[in-house]
This record gives sequence, C-alpha cells and structure tokens, in this order.
Amino acid sequence: MKKLIATAALLLMMPALASGQNADHPYRGQGYLFFGLGTGVPGTPFLENVGGGGEGFLYKGFGFGGEAGYAHLGEYEFSGAWIGSADFSYHFGRHAARRGIDPFVLGGLSVVGPTQKGGGRGAPAGNFGGGANLWLAEHAALRLEFRDVVGSDFWPYDHVLAFRVGLTFR
Repeated sequence: MKKLIATAALLLMMPALASGQNADHPYRGQGYLFFGLGTGVPGTPFLENVGGGGEGFLYKGFGFGGEAGYAHLGEYEFSGAWIGSADFSYHFGRHAARRGIDPFVLGGLSVVGPTQKGGGRGAPAGNFGGGANLWLAEHAALRLEFRDVVGSDFWPYDHVLAFRVGLTFR
C-alpha cells in the first residue's frame, strides 16, 4: 500500500517538476554567413564582401567571435583581399525567441591580406559596427549589419564601409 501511495504521489508531482524547468534555452553561441555591398571613403569605389563567422557568449550578452571573408574593392590591380577579424560583441536581445529582434554592437581587430601573389603583405586594421538579428524561426535569423573597417594600409582608404545581409543560425 505504501508503494502505491508513493507512486501516485510521484506521478502527481511530475507536471509540477516539469513546469519548473526553464523553457528559454541559453544558447552559448551562434554562426552566420553574409553578403555585403559598400564603398571606400574618401572616394567612391564599389565594395563586394562575402564571408562567415561565429561567436560564443561569455557572460550574458557579451560575446567573442571571429570571422573570415573576401572583399573586392575598386578596380585597381590588387583590389581583392582576405579579411580575418576577431571581435567582442554585445547582444541586447540574446535570448530573443522566434519573431524576436536581437540588436547588437561589435568591434575588434582585423587583418587585411592580398589574394594575389605580389599584392603586398597585408596590414592590420580595426573594425566596428552593429546591426540586428531578426529571428524568423527558433534556430534561424535574418542578419542585417553595418561594418566599418578602419586604419588598414592595404587599401588607400581611411574607411571601408559595408552594409551586410546574411543568415544567423544557433
């Protein structure tokens, strides 16, 4: 009889235990792919940019990540470049659910290197920007971002600006 009472009590408590669990899964990272268009300043060469990256969340909305991409700027001989970046970011809506918005800001260090032999040695740079992930499904979002690469001696421009559109997944 004691077993029957204990079993019945346990079965009655199961829904209460299940409802105490957190349904908001704390994702520890996300990845993304992007395509961008932009320009160099001063001047008006056309920029095409493609790449991908990822970031892990360190504490609440603070994250650290990296990305790799290719950019083609202008029409001179060595205008193509590989760009690698290491960035810190802050996501204001990290736990955004489906149909939620996750605005973010980021900044860090970049390396801009040539894609052709004889195109130079490459150069360090900085980058900063921001944007938003528009979560369309639980694991997929539309990524809208603005990025500025500054201080690289590889291109003859002070700033290389790009508006990027992509897909974020977690």
